[in-house]
Amino acid sequence: MISGLSGCWGVVLLAVLVGVSGSADAYTPDSPEVRQVVDKAVAWLEKNELKSPVGGQCLVGLALLKAGKAQSHPLIQSAIAAARKSAEQFAAKGAPGHCYNETIACIYLCDVDPMRYAPEINMFAQGMLKRQRPNGCWSYEPYTYDDTSQTQYGVLCLWAAHQAGVAIPARAIESVAHWLMRSQSTDGGWVYRAADNGSYERVSQGTSTHSMTAAGTGSLYVCAHLLGFGADAKRSGGKQEKSGLPPALQKVESEQGKGKRQMYLQPSGTNAQQLFGFAAAGDAWFARNLRFDVREYRLYYIYGLERYKSFQELVQGQVVPEPDWYNQGVEFLRKSQLADGTWEYEGSYGLGAAVDTAFAVLFLTRSSQKAIKKATLDEGVLIGGMGLPKDLTNARMQDGKVVTPQMVRDVDDLLELLSSTEDKEFDPTALPGGLSLDADLTKRTSQLERLRALVTNENFEARLAAVRTLAKSRDLDNVPALIYALSDPNWMVVEAARDGLCFISRKFQGYGPPPNATPEQKQAAQIKWKQWYLAIRPDGQLID
Repeated sequence: MISGLSGCWGVVLLAVLVGVSGSADAYTPDSPEVRQVVDKAVAWLEKNELKSPVGGQCLVGLALLKAGKAQSHPLIQSAIAAARKSAEQFAAKGAPGHCYNETIACIYLCDVDPMRYAPEINMFAQGMLKRQRPNGCWSYEPYTYDDTSQTQYGVLCLWAAHQAGVAIPARAIESVAHWLMRSQSTDGGWVYRAADNGSYERVSQGTSTHSMTAAGTGSLYVCAHLLGFGADAKRSGGKQEKSGLPPALQKVESEQGKGKRQMYLQPSGTNAQQLFGFAAAGDAWFARNLRFDVREYRLYYIYGLERYKSFQELVQGQVVPEPDWYNQGVEFLRKSQLADGTWEYEGSYGLGAAVDTAFAVLFLTRSSQKAIKKATLDEGVLIGGMGLPKDLTNARMQDGKVVTPQMVRDVDDLLELLSSTEDKEFDPTALPGGLSLDADLTKRTSQLERLRALVTNENFEARLAAVRTLAKSRDLDNVPALIYALSDPNWMVVEAARDGLCFISRKFQGYGPPPNATPEQKQAAQIKWKQWYLAIRPDGQLID
């Protein structure tokens, strides 16, 4: 392991339950006890200056986001700026040494806004693909040894980038999955400096650690999800047809019942049963050794457990609302939180109070579970709550209830709000960034059709919400409506349509138009996007 924050993302973020006897109370991230601990930690993060490389800044920014802070928060914004700058440097010069800062920055931008930061996300992903070792792992540059810790971050980075729309080759994921299987120790665990013996027959790697075993097992589950081996893939109809097109452009047939448009890679040399056998050995290791009070990289490891368990839930299709491991983790963190709201241990080797505290917040808020739901279920941006909304700006009475633009969740909500509004001049930016789509394929198809029709609506609010939602649904059928929206008189609609076309096509530079485009520039961009679309779908119908 390396000492010092700038070189020490060294042991992967995975945590294992507190080694206490007896049953813990049942908690969720919304439990008052959990919120109290999180709020105390967040208050400390907000008032203490963070002196950290980009990875630490992004972890703190992510913790604040998951705790409910607005994206406009100064620390969240400064982390975004640092991540974007890091992407440019990574693309230009690479990253000698470790890759923790770059992978964490990529994961952060994917969580913040995958469409807006698509160019930077692509830079990170391509850079990580280039530096993947021939045997599938990631390590230092120049090469020193096979590194389980950095390998975990490589896997997580590519998973996040794939969900954001970057084309990730299946061979990269299969290669690292095979490395993980070859480097597992005889007891089912992993070590930091793993030796690839070239065989799938386990050999002793030394003393397995909690953090590295969580890294290895969790990474296997991430690979299983990407390769379509999990319960989620089976529910959505399994694998896609091989059309030769990038995953985002492959047509999803309605009769297949694929309600979520979730795309999986096409494995050619990986056996699901074999992979799950190695993952099960890692699960068994934790069943024997689960604890929280580990000596080294404690918080780093605790957050890692949440990540490992979240992907295990996804792949196995078994989600427990109040799992024992989470309940025990909450109890441990409640008891070990310092008076000032932080956590820090001597065994953190220079990570610092801010990073350790961010790890704890990420565990308590179930941040990985939230990221998975956001990426795989195509959730809407905002969800209405119980009682009166906190923000009553632009509120309207609708069917005897107080309704605000923030509470708009689907196409029907939007149309009803607009039709019941006498004064159409309410703030359109208060509408959600995208409307949620029904999981039922028949209803979802109907919603998408209505959304496409809304791009010609007289109300700017309706056009903007419709375009933003179409832009986030990876459906090639939405392209004609988005191309049409490039001619919209409002620049917000135009930019949302442009970003959506780049997202769907995976052409991150795209064909424009540029910001504040003239009518001529919009028309030129429409012509290029039409040419691209008709090349992909010759029989496609465009909107005049």
